[in-house]
Amino acid sequence: MAWINVTGPQGHLIYLNVEQLVRVRPCIPGADFLPASPDTRTRDHQGGDLSSAKSMIDLVIGVQAVRETQDEIIDRIKNAGKDEDKATGA
Repeated sequence: MAWINVTGPQGHLIYLNVEQLVRVRPCIPGADFLPASPDTRTRDHQGGDLSSAKSMIDLVIGVQAVRETQDEIIDRIKNAGKDEDKATGA
């Protein structure tokens, strides 16, 4: 099982299972998440602040906004599991 690590829009480290990734695409502010309604406090808005997100990763179930570019994510996917293979001697 291969995993990659990415950075969420708020700067938190997130680990994703490569087998759960469906698509990597650019983040389009205003299109990926609807703005909060005027009567909702910003901190209660599920979409959160995507101003630092560069990409969206569509998962089997759900979506993850990340700070990495699409090329950075693809490189991590290509290298996922290689360290594990070296450790096990495969």
